[in-house]
Amino acid sequence: MKVIIAGAGIGGLALAALLRQRGIIAEIYERAASFDRTGYMLGLYPVGSRVLHGLGLMERFHDVSERMETYTIHNGHGEAINTYNIGEALDHFGTTGGIMRGELLHLLRSRSEDVPLRFNTIVDSFTDTGTEVVVKLSDGSESTCDLLVGADGIHSTVRRQHFGTAPDEETGWGCWVWLARQSPRPPTSVMEYWGAGRLIGVYPIKGGFGVVGAGPADVIGPKAIGRDSSLLKEYLGTFGPKVHDVLGELPSDLTSVFWWNLADHRSKSWVKGRVALLGDAACAFLPTAGVGASMALESAAVLNDELSRTDAKFLPLALDHYEKRRKHRAEMFQEDSRRLASMMTVEAGPIAWGRDQMMKFYTLEMLVKNIAKSLADPI
Repeated sequence: MKVIIAGAGIGGLALAALLRQRGIIAEIYERAASFDRTGYMLGLYPVGSRVLHGLGLMERFHDVSERMETYTIHNGHGEAINTYNIGEALDHFGTTGGIMRGELLHLLRSRSEDVPLRFNTIVDSFTDTGTEVVVKLSDGSESTCDLLVGADGIHSTVRRQHFGTAPDEETGWGCWVWLARQSPRPPTSVMEYWGAGRLIGVYPIKGGFGVVGAGPADVIGPKAIGRDSSLLKEYLGTFGPKVHDVLGELPSDLTSVFWWNLADHRSKSWVKGRVALLGDAACAFLPTAGVGASMALESAAVLNDELSRTDAKFLPLALDHYEKRRKHRAEMFQEDSRRLASMMTVEAGPIAWGRDQMMKFYTLEMLVKNIAKSLADPI
């Protein structure tokens, strides 16, 4: 079986590595020039990190990630509302850790180094003949395969061509992402500051923290404030002295700071003929619940599992099983991230106050119940 993967993100590289274990060498085409600018940090929960066991990467993951032990929510004045021991709650399911996206990509690539990967190249168009997929690439070359996997992100060209166009689900918010290496905070603590119309999140990574500063895009986005970070610091500085450490490490010029438009997407179908979607191309996540990377890893593992029990002739049936096993589960997690986003992106002061009062009584069991349920349910 020959597989072409459009996109060298987490899902695409994980699938390539898993296929490689079974002797199937895929071809990967990636629009970016390299892995050098990978943008942001992410969290891995046991639903995704356990896939690394099968790739023999868990020990290396521990070396380049940071454990997440506690999660504290603060109000708009920087005062702590509630603290949760998430490490203790999730430890018996598996490993939870914060990592830079680039580090995870390099880990996955280390298990598929002999798999052809061509940067600066996208799948321009393709034709599914029923027995094969003929792929035309942006460099003018052509290739054929038994299976084309669209793992090319929220704005997937594979999805648009094969499954039609549909708008993203916009929140109207966005966030700037930077690193804080000098903060004296406890290294395993997740801290979020929820204000009215603004948010700061501080997340453990190896040797420091990843920081997001979020708010309405028309207030703090690149078009609104340009590249001068002083306006962003002023807007987020209302949380008070407790965020001065991370704001102090925000570069004065935002040119090199990653801007993330907070939107998600849900494809009506994941599979059609000999084409399948994977990761954000199939179901893109807001970062609010931190499960996007875990879902991409889990989906790659399920797709590989289904492919291991078929050949090219009966591929469409295996892909149908893949969608049935993954689509509802991913969308359930997506709903969680949307619900959390609706709480975090409150803009009116009185509503923010009411939310803060509710979070005082929001229990750890309520916080992790869906993650716990997902690990108990078969996939």
